[in-house]
Amino acid sequence: MRPLAPVPEVQRRLKALAAVGGLGALLLTGCAQQPPRTIVKEVRVEVPVQVPVVAPTDNAARIVLNANDRLRQLSPLELAQEVAPRDDAALAPGAAVQLALALMFSHNTGETFRAQTLLDQVLRDARPEANEWRPIAQFLVDRVAEQRRLEDQLDKATTGRNDLQRRLDEANRKLEALKAIERSLGGPRSSLDKP
Repeated sequence: MRPLAPVPEVQRRLKALAAVGGLGALLLTGCAQQPPRTIVKEVRVEVPVQVPVVAPTDNAARIVLNANDRLRQLSPLELAQEVAPRDDAALAPGAAVQLALALMFSHNTGETFRAQTLLDQVLRDARPEANEWRPIAQFLVDRVAEQRRLEDQLDKATTGRNDLQRRLDEANRKLEALKAIERSLGGPRSSLDKP
């Protein structure tokens, strides 16, 4: 027997279904999950930026800190050249503060007094450029006053020690003289002479 031949209506439906199936497969792949697309758009946003303002006193502080670092590395001879006598009254406020700092590093007699004088000069200076140096000068004035107080205490302690040593030496001489007198008299040996 011969297979039944498809009816033209059935054939047409099958073709339509095949076409729809191909289209359906195509549609189904279109519905499959695609990786998300990143869309980059340029957006301009104004952001306020505050530019730090360097106050004149900040600049003066930086100068003094740099001078401090430089002075710490100087040899005693170089430091002596740095603080050599000059016309201190004619110095600009910045130079006077830096010289006072150098004098504070020098431990020669009278240097702290000279530093104190220079710093007081900056504090009393009426020129506008002295304004930025006043806070640092005040800070250093306090440090110089403390340094002078400590130097005075050291001087007093050294004087007291020297005085005590002198009195001890004098007492030892008197004791030795008494021993010599006792030996010359030929008396019995004192407990001080016994070995």
